Amino acid sequence: MTTLVSGADHPVELGRELGRGGEGAVYDIVGRPGFVAKRYHQPVTAEKTLKLQGMARQAHPSLLAIAAWPVDVLRASPNGPVQGFIMPKVSGYQEIHSLYGPSHRKRAFPQADWSFLVHAARNLASAFETIHARDHVIGDVNPGNVVVSAQALVKLIDCDSFQISVGDRLFLCEVGVPQFTAPELQDRPFRGLRRNPDHDAFGLALLCFHLLFMGRHPFAGRYRGKGDMPIERAIRDYRFAFGQHAALQLMEPPPHTLPFSALPRPVADLFERAFVPLATDQRRPTPREWLLALERLNRELRTCGRNPMHKYPSQLSACPWCVVEQASGAAFFLSPRPAALSPEAGHPDFDLERVWSRISGVAPPAIEAMPHPEAQSPATATPLPEVLQRAQRDNAIKAAALLGTALAAVLIQPGLFWLWPMLAAASWSLLRNPAVRREYQRRRLALFTARRELARLRNEWREHATVQPFLNRLQVLQTLRDRYRNLAADLQRDLQRLETDQRRAQLQTFLEGVFVDAARIPEIRATDRMALESYGIETAADVTAEALRTVPGFGQRLGRQRAAALLGWRQTLERQFCYDPRQGIDPAAIADLRQRYAQQRAQVEQELMAGCAELTTLKADILKRRAQINIALIRQAMQESQAQADLRVFYPGFGDLWRRRHRS
Repeated sequence: MTTLVSGADHPVELGRELGRGGEGAVYDIVGRPGFVAKRYHQPVTAEKTLKLQGMARQAHPSLLAIAAWPVDVLRASPNGPVQGFIMPKVSGYQEIHSLYGPSHRKRAFPQADWSFLVHAARNLASAFETIHARDHVIGDVNPGNVVVSAQALVKLIDCDSFQISVGDRLFLCEVGVPQFTAPELQDRPFRGLRRNPDHDAFGLALLCFHLLFMGRHPFAGRYRGKGDMPIERAIRDYRFAFGQHAALQLMEPPPHTLPFSALPRPVADLFERAFVPLATDQRRPTPREWLLALERLNRELRTCGRNPMHKYPSQLSACPWCVVEQASGAAFFLSPRPAALSPEAGHPDFDLERVWSRISGVAPPAIEAMPHPEAQSPATATPLPEVLQRAQRDNAIKAAALLGTALAAVLIQPGLFWLWPMLAAASWSLLRNPAVRREYQRRRLALFTARRELARLRNEWREHATVQPFLNRLQVLQTLRDRYRNLAADLQRDLQRLETDQRRAQLQTFLEGVFVDAARIPEIRATDRMALESYGIETAADVTAEALRTVPGFGQRLGRQRAAALLGWRQTLERQFCYDPRQGIDPAAIADLRQRYAQQRAQVEQELMAGCAELTTLKADILKRRAQINIALIRQAMQESQAQADLRVFYPGFGDLWRRRHRS
């Protein structure tokens, strides 16, 4: 075994190798189970030595709780050059992409629901806040530097790459991932680049978005312009594909994603602030803002009535996950398997014929035409006040005088016949009393209001007082009855289909176990892998020609080459697959199928047993609505008749014509 010495010249014996990367290897330390050693492949520079020594001196307990922070340096001899460092051992944690990627999550975090992901995002923000509180900057924010535990605890790794402040000395972070780099830093070399907490804030928002939106990258949307839109360019141009200004940027979200509108406004506003251009005096949301907003979001989540793994914001009227899963055909969360139920299990006293007899015994409400009541007696018009009657007479006299004057002027000066009516009209607008017109408009508005209310009542009758709602629900119950009768036959059919499709099922299971991000495909770049993940392509089973056509960057020219490379990779895997006829049908698949049918049976029985009471209540509600609406229609007909009579005051000579026209 290799023995090194610590900064205090104590011997450190390296144990078994735990992992190896491009920069160094990690080893157990004999006799120190809570710590590991990282040993570099290449000699450490003097600058890196000072950085590691400074980090070890600043190894505060708050940092050790959330990061694999260096606590001591390692040398081959007491006075030799630094070859590595000691850090806390991070065990029981997995990379964060294993949590936010749905296919990865089913294997690594099968019990995680959306509340778990929100809590992990909250803990991630807390870790960022701890780093910034010590005047350090992470710099290279990317999913590979974050790990998560089964309790949603978060730790940061590869801390020796952080931007570290030691006294008046600043040690820069000179690496980065363009797809997680802030817009203002795009296309700039990482070497010599001085970062600040606001740059970290962009990366934090990206990771939070990945957690809340199932691995979708906020800048990997559909571009409606010409050519491709790589993620790096979309970031540089602030093309946030989910934001309120996405359409103006010719962007739209990928299909089958959680709607951005499903987020509470405070959380959505944080994403908008993080991903849109800011004014000079503005800053992106801080880790503390994210922490508080995510804590509040988690407190206000509700559980879906259909799937207990579906958690969603309480301000929504319906579960968005049910909609997304139904549209995509994918399950984003694994439901916990309940205790096994036999296909015959259900309510022990359930008898379909007896239950249906009770349902059919509820007679529908009698068919009744919508009433068209009229006022019992002609309404007496409300006369105009004396002052308005005088104004009406004065207006009539003025109108007659102006008309006579205009006619006389036409006879005297026929060459200007076009002028005199215009002058008469202008004079009338100046001389008439407007009070009569205002009263006319008021009474006319009252008539329109009465008719609008009548129309509303009639629509309410059609929707709630006819026999149709009763018949619609009865039809639903009949469909449930027919489905119940066919459950046993449908179960047998699907069991036979499992046996028939045994080879395809084995192949599907094999392909679902091979992940795109772990494959070596030369034509597929890091940005391509992120785009694929944003469109739900995580495993070889997801790689199809149809699915790739929807992914930006996999369409024309070079995109076709990338798509062909992926499809060729899948075909190679399919050729490597070996079908085992002795394996038989997966017992878990049979159990899941039987369980699903047992749940359907129990649900249908519950709905049918409630059917009689439901129809009885619906019938009573229809009859009650009829009585209420009928009374309201009579009252409203009287108001309409009164409004008509009040308006006829202005047309006393046309009263009979008015009544005939509006009665027809």
